Amino acid sequence: MKIAIIGGKGQMGLMFAEALKGHELTLTGSKDNSIESVKDADIVIVSVPIRETVKVIEEIAPYMKEDALLTDFTSVKIRPIEAMKKAKCGILGGHPLFDSSVGFESQNFILCSVKENEHSKWYREFLKSLKLNIIELSADEHDRQMAVIQGLTHISNISLGYALKKLGYDLNNAEKLSSPVYLLRLYTAGRILAQDEKLYSDIEMENPYSKETAKAYLEAVKEIEASVEKNDKTAFERIFLESKQYFGDKCKKAMELTNRILNFMAQKR
Repeated sequence: MKIAIIGGKGQMGLMFAEALKGHELTLTGSKDNSIESVKDADIVIVSVPIRETVKVIEEIAPYMKEDALLTDFTSVKIRPIEAMKKAKCGILGGHPLFDSSVGFESQNFILCSVKENEHSKWYREFLKSLKLNIIELSADEHDRQMAVIQGLTHISNISLGYALKKLGYDLNNAEKLSSPVYLLRLYTAGRILAQDEKLYSDIEMENPYSKETAKAYLEAVKEIEASVEKNDKTAFERIFLESKQYFGDKCKKAMELTNRILNFMAQKR
């Protein structure tokens, strides 16, 4: 199998290149001229930064073989798939819901089927052989879901970091004085902030549904802020209880899981 990974010199590209050893691989950097690498390829995987994805797809689409497969690893799907539709080959949108710091086994991988062929069937079986959990979604449903799962979560974590910065809070005190739950929250935000700001900017700005999730987050924070400003315990408790009822039995599951995480953290301190 001739496989070209555009952006194959990045962390995710290299991770999949290792898994594809034994096939005829061509790896190009995100800024390389990739046209020659796709002309004879059976499968082309686009693994470049989100803001470059559509441009790269538009550049290579006219040069794809008709019986080839064009796929990607992008965290948004509507715009990249629209660009892919200009190609005459098979089209299968992809999104690995993990980073290169973890293995493949039991991780989630989203596929957005557009135009199937023999190579897309092979590729799907290859992903399954890595013991990935394959989730099939439309491009629109993918972006709606990721606006919450990624977009809303990242806004929350970045907002925490930014609020602490505005307060001028000493993070060394946070580590010394924090409860285990707060420390877990702090480190979750820190994990996000340790990464590439352009990636997280792209996740927010390139998803057409991010605006509504950002607005919902702002409205929720404003309601909580108003209850604190007015010293209105009734309003605060109403918000808490409504949220608790919404989570339902997920609250118990969350307690059980985080207790295990917190116990592990306590042993490592």
